[in-house]
Amino acid sequence: MNEQDWRAVETMVLSGLDVEALCAVFPGFDEEAIKRVYESVKGDTEPERVPVKVNCNCS
Repeated sequence: MNEQDWRAVETMVLSGLDVEALCAVFPGFDEEAIKRVYESVKGDTEPERVPVKVNCNCS
C-alpha cells in the first residue's frame, strides 16, 4: 500500500468506518494492511513509516 492509499484509508477511519466496512470499501487492498492503518489511527500501534521521495530542482 503506497502513501496515498494509506492516507485514503486513514481518512475513512477518521470518518468513523470500522474494519469490516473499510474492507468492503477497499476490496483491492490487503485486509492486514487495512487493519494496520485502522489500529494506527485508533492509537493501538505505532504508525507505519512509509518512505517518501522528494524531488528538488535547485537550478
